[in-house]
Amino acid sequence: MRSTSSRYGAVAQALHWLIVVLVLVAYAISRGDSYSLYSAAADGLRRVHETLGVLVFIVVVLRLLWRLFDSTPAKRPMPRWMDAAAKLVQFALYVLLIAIPTTAVLGTWLEGIPITFPGFDIAPQITKAHGLGQLIMKTHITLGNAILWVAGVHAAAALFHHFYLRDEVFKSMVPGA
Repeated sequence: MRSTSSRYGAVAQALHWLIVVLVLVAYAISRGDSYSLYSAAADGLRRVHETLGVLVFIVVVLRLLWRLFDSTPAKRPMPRWMDAAAKLVQFALYVLLIAIPTTAVLGTWLEGIPITFPGFDIAPQITKAHGLGQLIMKTHITLGNAILWVAGVHAAAALFHHFYLRDEVFKSMVPGA
């Protein structure tokens, strides 16, 4: 369950890969603009997209809480620039994983639209401000695109470690490796 000096534990791995899947599915079903998901024809997709977004937020919070109680594998020797880059990318991923659902909720509510889930809605909890809502939804879309690039860099670095450096960085987060 817990991490060791060489590998992330089952809980950390499960939370990591669950976030990956949730983000990819939420992105795949989005349409790339702030209004296409708000058509009547896309009501089911919107509910799934918003549910996935909330689940991402919850799982990220759980992952951060778990990090408070769980150790991480021992640092492997690497150049200082590589260590700094890894920390920067990890920080950027966490910022994006918090900012994307937050901007979605704020933008949607500022547009006067409820957050929808299968079976229930949460009415806007703030005063409608259409122009600000549009701006925040455009920011949400930009951040949603950015996370794929940052996550892509993260994945490429893991593969670089595995195939070129032949160290255990990638294997430390892969279940059963």
